[in-house]
Amino acid sequence: MSSSTVSGITKPLSLIGGILLLSGCVFHISPSVASVKQTQQLSLPSNNLEYLNVLSGAGSLTITGSPNATSISVDATIYTADIEDEYTLTLEQNGKQATLIANNNTASGMRFYSGQSPHIDLVVTVPSNLMLDIDDGSGDIAISTMQNNIDIEDGSGSLSINSAKNLTIEDGSGDITLENITGNLALTDGSGGVNINNVSGNAEVDDGSGDMRISNVRGTLNVEDGSGSIVINNINGAVDVDDNSGDLVIEHVQASVTIEDGSGDIRVNHAKGLTITESGSGDVSIDNINGPVKVAD
Repeated sequence: MSSSTVSGITKPLSLIGGILLLSGCVFHISPSVASVKQTQQLSLPSNNLEYLNVLSGAGSLTITGSPNATSISVDATIYTADIEDEYTLTLEQNGKQATLIANNNTASGMRFYSGQSPHIDLVVTVPSNLMLDIDDGSGDIAISTMQNNIDIEDGSGSLSINSAKNLTIEDGSGDITLENITGNLALTDGSGGVNINNVSGNAEVDDGSGDMRISNVRGTLNVEDGSGSIVINNINGAVDVDDNSGDLVIEHVQASVTIEDGSGDIRVNHAKGLTITESGSGDVSIDNINGPVKVAD
């Protein structure tokens, strides 16, 4: 390597180093991976409990409801880079509320790993009538067989829920599948595909990007979408869609449909009325509308 090449590399690195020193950032470069595996079990009697709060950092989270469960049980698999690395794993009760905390405790600054980073995978069994309040950092979430309200704030990772009452979700990124919601649904999503099926109440969806499929909603449906195709079918209540871009298909709605669209093709088939306040760019196809039709130029 010539001296001119070395100089060309040294100057930018020196500049970056100076910036990091000035900003106070600390970087830890670690060649290791989180290959140390430990397991731990926790249990808490569920007498008089109504809520379970889950505060988890990185790692997968699986929650299964059981009508016969008399306690909250947790099977945790902890992955760290060193056997001495600290982590927090607690399950405690405060009145009618239980709180499960699972976090790897890392030093200040940014750490880089050449492979798998530290995380805690959780498998939780709970009485199915508990309410859930979940604040999760990253990792896949799967929840099934719950009969009460669920609130979720999730950073990244796929999210799958089968069976809940009222469901409220704020999600950053990752695919979402929601099924068999016996109450109302409110979903705010950043990016990733969305698949919703069988909601007994009303559904509200605010989505940034990603394809979306919604079917079998007995109440009303309101959708605000940034980009990605949308397919909606078998809705009992009124449908209101504000779509920025992407193809839109709406079929078999037992009430009126209202659409504001930026770009992409629109197809509406079988509805009790149709209003398109803005059709943007793309073809519009309308069939079997049993009610007034108003389409903006």
